[in-house]
Order: sequence, then C-alpha cells, then structure tokens
Amino acid sequence: MKNNIDYLKQKHTFILCILITVVYLAVLKGIGWVISFSMRSHGYGLELIVEFIGVTVSLIIISLVGKKHIFKEKGVGVLRGLFIGGFLVFIGSFTIFSSVVDIIHNKNVSQLLPISQILMFVAAMAGVGMSEEFIFRGTILNLFIDKFGRTPKGIYAAIISSSTIFGIAHITNVFSGVLIKSAFIQAIGAGVLGALLAAIYVRSKNIWVVAILHAFIDFSALISSGFFGTNSIASEINSYGYIKLFGCLIYLIPVVFLLRKKKLLEILNNE
Repeated sequence: MKNNIDYLKQKHTFILCILITVVYLAVLKGIGWVISFSMRSHGYGLELIVEFIGVTVSLIIISLVGKKHIFKEKGVGVLRGLFIGGFLVFIGSFTIFSSVVDIIHNKNVSQLLPISQILMFVAAMAGVGMSEEFIFRGTILNLFIDKFGRTPKGIYAAIISSSTIFGIAHITNVFSGVLIKSAFIQAIGAGVLGALLAAIYVRSKNIWVVAILHAFIDFSALISSGFFGTNSIASEINSYGYIKLFGCLIYLIPVVFLLRKKKLLEILNNE
C-alpha cells in the first residue's frame, strides 16, 4: 500500500487528495448513519461519536501519507498564531455576542440544556476542528504544496486546490437533511473559509492554531443549538440565503493580506 500511496503522491496528487476526502467522508457518513439507526442520542451525542471516529480516521490517513511531522511543527506558537487568525477570532466572538443578545430577547427560548449536553456540544466542535484540519490543511494542503512547490505561486495553487476540495466536500450534507441550495451556499462559504484557514496555517505553521480557530467558528455558529437546543445543524444550514454569499467576500480580504507576496517570500526564505 505504501508504494501505491507514494506513487499517487508523486504522479497523481489530485487523485490521492480526492480519494482521501472520499474515504474520510464515507467513513463519517456511514458511521453516522449506522449509529443513528442503532441508538438514540441526545443533543450532540451522535456528532461527538462521529467526530471522535473522524479524528481517528484522520490520524490513520496522516500516518499512511507520511505527514505525521505536522504535529511536531511549532511554528509561531499558539498565541501568536491566534493573533494571525485574529479576523476569525473577531468574527466568532461577534457571532457569539449576537446569538446571546438574540436569545435574551427571544421569549420562546427555554433555559440552558443540561451541562452534559453542553459538554458534548463543546467536545463535538473540538472534534470537528481537529479532524477536518488534520485532513484538509495538515494532509491535503501539504500534499499540494509538495506538488506545486514552496514558492508564492505554488502556495497559491495549493491553497486554491485544497480549499476547492474542502468546499465541495460540504455538498455531501444533502445526505444529512440539508437542502441542495443551502448545501451549495455552504460549500462556497466553506471553500472561502478553507482558504483563510490555509493562509493562517501557512503563516503560523501550527496545525493546532487552525484546529482551534475552526472549532471556535463552528462553536460560535451553533451556540444557540448547542446551549439551548433551538436548532439542529441541518436547520441552521437550511436558513442560509444567497445574501450569505456576499459575506464570503469579506473573508477574502484577510486571505489576500496574509498571503501578500512579500510576506510569503519572507516565510519561505526562513524555512
């Protein structure tokens, strides 16, 4: 198997990255489907189990493609990395604030869910952040960088390629009750978010920074569901309208700023 993987890495990187994505999603969707029929889970219990399996699968894939070194990268450190990703910290914090204000003024919202369900929600979001970042930034992005080279053009090409796959992967949410239109909108938004996370990873060289930021963004987007049970993940995504696509343009501003050629050359020359 190792020889086949090495061959794909060298000759057919796109095919390998697509296979990685298909295997990862197939396992998660399949396990989620089996569990949903075999047991009843309150709140985010099902998502927590699926994401725990997702982390396990991502670690196996990382080992198979020879990218375990990502866990040894210290980069700029977590705190400075979060500063580099300050745009997402701000967006997540603002989203939480807006959700809390909306909840306070919504008389139909019940009290907080039991602490056990809240903890499951928090753990599930952490699992999403780790498994998806291990796969899409730690593995797929690095495979594309190997293919295109450690030059500014190579980095740009790797980020566009990996983020496109990341966005398209979200269309599979139609199998989880998401409308086709909403899945399409989410896919575009995820692709742009993926580009920003990739830019932050390239600048910070720390996989834990993007895992934390990814988890925080998902946490902030679903906090009303995870803390008060007001919405499911599918219903939250189904509320997306085309106006949300304009918001994606804002995410491109920090991408361009973080990936300006002068800064990229500085980073590459110091490697």
